[in-house]
Amino acid sequence: MDVQAAARFGDEIAHGFGVAAMIAGAVAGALIGAAIVAATAATGGLAVVILAGSVAAGGLSMFQLVKGLSTIFDLPEPTTGELIRGSPNVFVNLRNAMRAGEDVSSSCSGFPLGHPPWPFPVTIAEGSATVYINGKPAARLTSKMTCGAHIKSGSQNTFIGGPTLRVEFVLDIEGWLHTGLEALGLVAAAGALVLAAMAGVAALLTTVAVGAAIYGGMELLGQIGDRLGPGYRDLLQGIAGLALLGAGPKMAKMSAERNAARLANQSQVLEVRTAAEVNKVMIEKGDLPAWLEGTQVKTEIVPPGTQYQMVVAKGQAEAIMQGKKAFGGFATPDAIPNQAYARDKLVILDRFKTDVSHVITVETTAPQKIHSGITGPLENYKGGVKQVEFLDERFLKIVGTPEVLPVE
Repeated sequence: MDVQAAARFGDEIAHGFGVAAMIAGAVAGALIGAAIVAATAATGGLAVVILAGSVAAGGLSMFQLVKGLSTIFDLPEPTTGELIRGSPNVFVNLRNAMRAGEDVSSSCSGFPLGHPPWPFPVTIAEGSATVYINGKPAARLTSKMTCGAHIKSGSQNTFIGGPTLRVEFVLDIEGWLHTGLEALGLVAAAGALVLAAMAGVAALLTTVAVGAAIYGGMELLGQIGDRLGPGYRDLLQGIAGLALLGAGPKMAKMSAERNAARLANQSQVLEVRTAAEVNKVMIEKGDLPAWLEGTQVKTEIVPPGTQYQMVVAKGQAEAIMQGKKAFGGFATPDAIPNQAYARDKLVILDRFKTDVSHVITVETTAPQKIHSGITGPLENYKGGVKQVEFLDERFLKIVGTPEVLPVE
């Protein structure tokens, strides 16, 4: 049974800081959400989900924080009005007892952010469902007014029990805003699950696991708070919610950096064209066609640390030993066993290299854009093996020293 102090003539009403806290938290959440969107370069539905979730989390967490602090430290709420009239024949502490649906506050300022100043009488909207005064529900501490304020003071020694009965409409902006933020949070959570499901089972399971961990952690904090005393559940959950929200941009940036690093260490195919298309471009540039007709040539990005073998002539090998960067733009991911293989399979024409006596290993030093495909026949050479063309030779280094290739 809800037992509260009886309300009397002259007792005060207040709106508290709930609306102000939720608005401030929602604004902070929106700013943090925008920072997360910027850090992740999110667009479309994902950006909407992030912003909606951040606004909801900010508003609700700030509300809990302020509510918890107010309860624990009994923080005074700004008075927005004073009860007048009261029962003509029932008194509490020699003051007129107040009745729901009958008695009023002279006015209500609405401070802070409850509503615009209200210069007219405001009726008490709630009272006890079991205790009546002059046929009206007895009003008591925390009973709502029609403007959404509540009675904030009451008798020190007279208390009224029973469930709460609402007899008048209440402009409950605080309650509506709280419900709206809860609904926004649920929509954001549902949207996150849908987007995760679209991304795959792994993403969905990760999203569910993270959500469950946060929910479980919040409930644990709530139970700890209940043991500590009134107000601590709200305080601990509010602090945790704001802490998680505040860490969002940093966590998003770290996640984006990890994803970038992961992508940097993976090959990414940018384009696939037919060998005929690529050969045509090479011929137009005055180069010989390098690729086998009827196959495909990929344009891709390979990660740093990818190694290839490249054939060099004796003169090139000597220049490399002197510290010069003397090599060409074609190589192969496969091992080159001998000079015959180099000539025939890699199609190294005599007029381009007088000898194919040496091989070097080159390694990418940064994400490297390449063409990759199968070598095509030229003159008397057959081709038919994997080959790559480096599109930016600045990101290559030689590993070790040139090695002599056996003739056969």
